[in-house]
Formats: sequence, C-alpha cells, structure tokens
Amino acid sequence: MKRLPLLIASVTLIAGCFSSDWQCGGPPFSTKLAGDYYIHRYSANEVKVSPRSYGKNTPVIPPVVVALGHDDRFIIAKQNHLRRRSPDNPEDTYMERDPGVYSYWIIDTSIPRAYGPLTKVEFEEKRKELLVPEELTMRSAHSYKP
Repeated sequence: MKRLPLLIASVTLIAGCFSSDWQCGGPPFSTKLAGDYYIHRYSANEVKVSPRSYGKNTPVIPPVVVALGHDDRFIIAKQNHLRRRSPDNPEDTYMERDPGVYSYWIIDTSIPRAYGPLTKVEFEEKRKELLVPEELTMRSAHSYKP
C-alpha cells in the first residue's frame, strides 16, 4: 500500500510523456511537406526538415525547427539553436535549446537549395528576392502531426 502513490505518480508521468506534449517529445514521426521534403521529429530537441534519405550535400534545416510553412515549392522555417547544458563539464554533452537564439531558412525544393541560417532581416530580403509568396506563413512545428 505504501508504494501505491509512487506507482500512480510514475504511471502518470510516463503516460504524460507519451501524450502529444511537445516538451516530452511525443512519438517520433515524419510528415510530408513540399517536394521530397519532410518534417522529422525524433524528440523535443530533434526536429528537422530534410528528405527521407539524403547525402552530405543535400540541403536540410537542422534542429530545432520550431516553426515552418510550405507550399508546393518553398519551405520556410524558424530554427531555435541548441547549446551545451554544461559547457564546462566535458562529461555532460546534453544539448538544450538556447533561449532567444534563432535563425531563419528557406528551401527552394525545385532546385533543391537551402538559404540559411539567416537573420530575420536577411530572411525577409531573401524571401522577396526569391519571390516566396507573402501568403506563405509559418506555424508552430508542434502543429504538424503524423
């Protein structure tokens, strides 16, 4: 009987991490975007945009993709950078999100070619140059489901 509260708390915690809660990561998935590109989520800090299979020269948007939008040709995305949780501890290699540190990306899937990492200003300039439609907006990567 003494262990029942601990068992209930453990089951609740584990079940919560298998729910759709983005911070726990949720189940891994891939969802098709434009061209041969997909959003791939393997964990909360491993969300990227790439083809299903690719080589070292294939354009990709590295983790952590936090927002994106796409049409039949373009993918636009916002990437939250990662940093070492304990940079002074060589044994701790865990990477966490770096608050407030973002880059922006554009992939033209017709070529394919990636433009990024870009600042917000560079992103807006490149977007105009490439004629990415203004109607194309980003939404949370969390809203993409399998």
